[in-house]
Amino acid sequence: MRPPRPADAPAVAALVELHSPESFDLVWLEREWSEPGFDLAADARLTEDAYAAVFDGRGKAWLDLQGDPTPELLEWAEGRARELGLRRALGGAWAGHDSVETLLEGAGYRHIRHSWRMRVALTDVAEQPVWPEGVTVRNFRPGDERVFYDVHQETFADHWEHDEPDPYDEWAHWLLRPPAFEPDLWLVAEEDGEPAGIGINHARPEMAGLGWVGILGVRRPWRRRGLGRALLLRAFQDFRARGFTQAGLGVDAANLTGATRLYESVGMHVSARFEFYEKRLG
Repeated sequence: MRPPRPADAPAVAALVELHSPESFDLVWLEREWSEPGFDLAADARLTEDAYAAVFDGRGKAWLDLQGDPTPELLEWAEGRARELGLRRALGGAWAGHDSVETLLEGAGYRHIRHSWRMRVALTDVAEQPVWPEGVTVRNFRPGDERVFYDVHQETFADHWEHDEPDPYDEWAHWLLRPPAFEPDLWLVAEEDGEPAGIGINHARPEMAGLGWVGILGVRRPWRRRGLGRALLLRAFQDFRARGFTQAGLGVDAANLTGATRLYESVGMHVSARFEFYEKRLG
């Protein structure tokens, strides 16, 4: 067990892909390793068969476990979380990644919920977006960074594990750089100049032909007016114009805003499932 080095990124990516239903691109791992506050030497460990990293999620630890981790590797991760002053640990695995699920359950973690990956073939979606009266839509413009950040934080405030805003520098680190940052795929809906909702969409370089709906958020005064549906369908239009053949997204299966019903109503189906586990650290 040792700290990984930047040169180990391909080996770690291979461990991620062992049990993942999706392809994985090194850009996402490199983005993790350069995240504000993350120290690769202190916060990650690598063995021949496994990888573990500990992220400070504002009062809770997220344990990223890949490959086939041992109890000793999990013990290190929990110890690192305690060193960071974190007393609650979250971990998880794709459904079917039995070695991680068995490890977590054996260490006293309890299953708390799951999320879905959802997909749709764009040829199967003929519906066109219909905008609520008075609402217009446009793409990202320079200077809109804080608009998208503020609407994202506001519209996700009642989502699971989003009880406080993401720091702006962390948000910008992930979203204001390629491949997530594609201004001509980012959408903001407005009424009388007031932002009503956003769509942060982009390609996934590791999955050819797939357009990704990264963030879809509608502010409360504009909910239940069809705006979320219109933003989603507009994203599909933009994806088709790019030559993409499929659209995908991730969603909390117990989402309180009815997002899963929206996605199913436009023909999206569950393509994979991720299981979440939790443990209180003494």
